[in-house]
Amino acid sequence: MKRSIVPALATLSLLLAGCGDTQADTDPTRAGSTAGTSNLSAMIGEVDELSIADEVLGNADLADPFDGAGAYTIFLPDNAAFEALPTGELERLKSDEGRPEVIAFLTRHIAVGAIARGDLDRALEANGGSIELESVVDEPIEVRKIDGQTYIGKGDDAPRLTGTSELASNGVIYVIDGFIPSEK
Repeated sequence: MKRSIVPALATLSLLLAGCGDTQADTDPTRAGSTAGTSNLSAMIGEVDELSIADEVLGNADLADPFDGAGAYTIFLPDNAAFEALPTGELERLKSDEGRPEVIAFLTRHIAVGAIARGDLDRALEANGGSIELESVVDEPIEVRKIDGQTYIGKGDDAPRLTGTSELASNGVIYVIDGFIPSEK
């Protein structure tokens, strides 16, 4: 199967324009600049399943990038994923010493542009169940749909979408059940 990097907004916009799906205009999960009243930073704090991620990002002083005008899609590990880290790792990530690792894992979890769930599902269907999203780093984010489950990242241990997604004024947050592994 041929795969290519899918620049988030451009390709999804072309896909939607070409399919003539009028339901996209009425889909309540469709992201846009007026989709949510809270920005990404505030929205992360409003999702119960992301309370640990919110604390880790806050301690690493990483809320500011999500306050700005840029639009992003963020795949954040749920509380259970953080709690499953080896003993002492979560506390280290919450410390100043862990900030570089928090930045490293976070950048692997951010795609450029706001990609609503309906758009993501349509792109997966149109591309044989596998796409790559442009990320904020050189490494694209692979998204695969297998047996009704949506996986984020490569490999058999890639995290899955939990079903929770939230629209913010400047993007979309998806809750996943693990960490996207680095390819390096």
